[in-house]
Amino acid sequence: MKLIEYLIFFVLKILNLLPRRLQFLLGKFLGFVFFSLSRERKEIARWNLKKCFPEKNSTEINLILKESFYRLGEALFEFLNASWMSNRKLKKLIVNFDDVYNECSDMDNSKGKLLLFMHNPNLDLVVRASSLFMPVSGMAKKQKNKIVDNLFVSSREKFAERIFSPREILELMDFLKKGKACLYAPDQDYGFKNSIFVNFFGNKALTVKFPYIAVRRTNCDVYMFSLEKKDQKYFANFKKLNVLGKNLEDDLRTINFEIEEFIRKNPDNYLWPHRRFKNRPDGEESFYPNNLLRKR
Repeated sequence: MKLIEYLIFFVLKILNLLPRRLQFLLGKFLGFVFFSLSRERKEIARWNLKKCFPEKNSTEINLILKESFYRLGEALFEFLNASWMSNRKLKKLIVNFDDVYNECSDMDNSKGKLLLFMHNPNLDLVVRASSLFMPVSGMAKKQKNKIVDNLFVSSREKFAERIFSPREILELMDFLKKGKACLYAPDQDYGFKNSIFVNFFGNKALTVKFPYIAVRRTNCDVYMFSLEKKDQKYFANFKKLNVLGKNLEDDLRTINFEIEEFIRKNPDNYLWPHRRFKNRPDGEESFYPNNLLRKR
């Protein structure tokens, strides 16, 4: 297994050295391959898009669908950039780096900062970019594939203060109490235990309570951080959210609305193949047709 890992690392290192223009061309080709071969995931993505954008016709949906798979292909190279690109080069790719850096420098260092981000194709690049503005920690679950898990761990440990497992949620909150910054992605269905149903693109979606709980227990501030792709560069969005820890539904609606706003501006830059609406309120029929439900 080690030999295979070394071989994969070597190939990825070579790919990372390619000019960015060539990386994105190869990425789009890889995305085209994904689009051609991933029948089930493609149909899940199409269904999510149709349900979330009922005002768009089939031609518009298909265009977003194709572009989203192209972004998936490009994201492989963005992951490599996140792993091995120097801070100096990455800063040059963020067109408004100085503005965001100055804004972050003026934040209250006595309060914790919960940095929310989304499951975009290039989420590892988003996480890496956030570390340019302040020391950050984050949460990640172990990947089933050992090679993939080792790649992720070796990449993230380079720039994160600490990587928490999902079982270390109390330790993460201790970091927030100490005024540190922690990353968290709230936009997937993590099951009923710690979530409630909140509207997301007009559909009920299980939304995790953690940001609300974190504010109540640590008095942290909550921000949304994202990257908008601009040709081969990025515009960083860093926004403080009105999440106060006083009303659970209000806080989670605020977060979901902010995520919606980003997606509406960048509909191709989201992981649509994920079953975001897999769990439903009692008595409500399945969101997905039977052929798109996970086989158990």
